[in-house]
Amino acid sequence: MSEDLYDNEMFAALPQGEALKRYVEEGWPVHHFLTALLENDLMECVGRADERNVDALDAYCAWLCTYAPPMCFGSREKVATWISHKGLRDSDST
Repeated sequence: MSEDLYDNEMFAALPQGEALKRYVEEGWPVHHFLTALLENDLMECVGRADERNVDALDAYCAWLCTYAPPMCFGSREKVATWISHKGLRDSDST
């Protein structure tokens, strides 16, 4: 099931795709840029992004809205809960 999340052009365009995959699959914490993106903090996200990630912001947003489980992004609370539940490994998080 989860392989369908990553076997697409949108995911291939993400500079930090592998870190995002570990976050979704296993609830691994991610670095500042991705954390701000997942928490829906635009100012922090852009402030922490390098040029490649700024250029890929639309691809990150498109992938999250199209493929990612809705409970893994959108607010600080959702991100904290996702990490504490170990991502998709916790059957109650999907």
